[in-house]
This record gives sequence, structure tokens and C-alpha cells, in this order.
Amino acid sequence: MTNVDNVAKKVILVVDDLAFDAEFTLQALGKYEGRFEVDIARDGWDALVLMKDRQFDLILMDLKMPRMDGFETMILMRGYQLQYKIPLIILTNSDLEADRARARQLGAADYVHKSADLAQYKALLQATVEKHVHI
Repeated sequence: MTNVDNVAKKVILVVDDLAFDAEFTLQALGKYEGRFEVDIARDGWDALVLMKDRQFDLILMDLKMPRMDGFETMILMRGYQLQYKIPLIILTNSDLEADRARARQLGAADYVHKSADLAQYKALLQATVEKHVHI
């Protein structure tokens, strides 16, 4: 039995409308392969539906999405008291300090800027995830 087999699998929800970005995030989390299960939601509405039926250990969510964006999702999660139980990390291309401040105000545990450079994104995302969840 390997060390990976001894660690309970974490369940992660990735919320991103762009399949490429969701896959890029999964690649950045590659060192944890075998230690987590992932569900993917294409917007906030789909994320809330998934959260009704499954407990997640971590949520990685984009801000800019159709139908229901990250901010709207966080407001509804707050109403359901969901984000207080689950670390939520915002993954976005936005550099606006107003977006960072609003995300923190709505309960985001952290904020990661998506980088086009996989190595840079991987290092930042892994450090942020490890700060909030033991994988």
C-alpha cells in the first residue's frame, strides 16, 4: 500500500465555464493525482446543484461565468451557509483590487490569478490549496 492509499481522498469542486481553464487547473493540481476526486460545474448554478447532493472539501471557482457568476454564487452560498464550511478559492484572470475585496467580503478563503504559464500557475495554486486543505 502506498502513502497515497493511506490518505483519504478529498473531493474538489472546480467551477469554470471554460473547459480549457478547468483542465488547466486539473493539470496544475497534478501532483495530488490519486488523492482527490473532482466534480466540474460550468457555472455557479450548476455548482449549487452539485453542492446539494455532495459534500466538498474545497471549491475552486472562476469569477466571470455566464448565467451565474462567482459573486452571485457566493451570495447564494452565504444564504445557505455553505461557504463557511468549505474553503473557497477564487481562480480568475481579473487583476482588479475591487474583485479581490468583494471576493474576500463574500467569504472567499483566497484568490489566485490564473497564469498562462503552467509552472507558475501550478506553484501558486498548489501553495494556496495546501494553505487551506491537507491533500
